[in-house]
Amino acid sequence: MSEETRLPIVEVGFTGDVELDIPDELLPIVFDGVDITGRLWELAGAFDGSILQVRKGTIGTDFGKVEALKLKVQHPKLLARPMQRWIYRVDDGSSVLDVIENVEFYLKAEYQGQGIGKASLITEALAANDLKFDRIVAIAAGSPSDRKNVGWRVWPKLGYDTMIPSDILGKMPPDQLLEVGLDPGGEIRISDLIAKGLYDLWEVHGEGCMMELDVSSLDTWSMKQLAATDEE
Repeated sequence: MSEETRLPIVEVGFTGDVELDIPDELLPIVFDGVDITGRLWELAGAFDGSILQVRKGTIGTDFGKVEALKLKVQHPKLLARPMQRWIYRVDDGSSVLDVIENVEFYLKAEYQGQGIGKASLITEALAANDLKFDRIVAIAAGSPSDRKNVGWRVWPKLGYDTMIPSDILGKMPPDQLLEVGLDPGGEIRISDLIAKGLYDLWEVHGEGCMMELDVSSLDTWSMKQLAATDEE
């Protein structure tokens, strides 16, 4: 790559040097009985120099409508459009979960591939774990034919996981799954493929879907996978 086309390298910090835009009537920001105002920048994964806007609103989930804190991070230099996270509590029928939904994160093309997104997620996940959240969820966009949106392929390497839909699982060679002890007719998670050295099957046959990062403990597969990528 020539000097003229080399992408700019930027130093991005995560120290809390973030401007908060919160209406007085929402202060302090309390979630599950805890004042999280001073840690909102971490839960948003906001880098230094950002403006973090906080509002409240009703959102739809798979389990009905809930009230959410809506975080919008603006950084015109780095972001193609504002980064958005929603914080809410939901009853999934078996338990009540404290959730962060990563709605949008689009770095400008010239700043991609420098580990900024990974650092943002690590900051967010560690804070979520410390504050006793259960999950970070996100819709991983894209498919093998979509070269622009690669979340479906990249995010599992950072700890996102999900049960593989049956239609996708049906496209995977059953003999390869059986050879490593996975039942092609049963339930298989993306993390199972990674553990068995068969992640290439997801890269060939997978596609965008809802994924989750389990932050309930530092010992979950998600947090260990995320920590391993941070050491690379």
